[in-house]
Amino acid sequence: MFCADMKRPTEASERTGANVVRGMTEQLLVATVDTALMAQNVAVAAESEGLGICYIGGIRNNPQQISDLLRLPAHVYPVFGMCLGYPEHDPEVKPRLSVEAILKEDYYTEDGEQVEAFDTTMQAYYQARSSSNKDTDWSHNLKPLFDNKLRPICAIS
Repeated sequence: MFCADMKRPTEASERTGANVVRGMTEQLLVATVDTALMAQNVAVAAESEGLGICYIGGIRNNPQQISDLLRLPAHVYPVFGMCLGYPEHDPEVKPRLSVEAILKEDYYTEDGEQVEAFDTTMQAYYQARSSSNKDTDWSHNLKPLFDNKLRPICAIS
């Protein structure tokens, strides 16, 4: 389980006499990104030793239950879990959005054509994979993230 810790840095700042202002978006971003970077380092190290990994974002469906289970103090929150283990067989490699669509040089460029091509690639992947076949593409898979309030319990107020 990877948890972002805002308790330690705010308490350290308070010990210096700082007038700590809590609840800032920047604090949330820094803590969450630091946690994700740590997890990615763990993933790279694990994979270099032949372990398989799987991120588990579903823990954010019930953050309070997870926090209670782990006895997390106030200002420490679960970001995601990670399963590690030796795979029984080589997993299928999931296609990724092209570097040209993600990497921008000097200025932002539109990437509609790359996204359309990736949708076609992902639809073929989802239909052909050996388990959990589904009839969708990348754009339609993203729809629930933006169509409704996803995990409103995690909303920033």
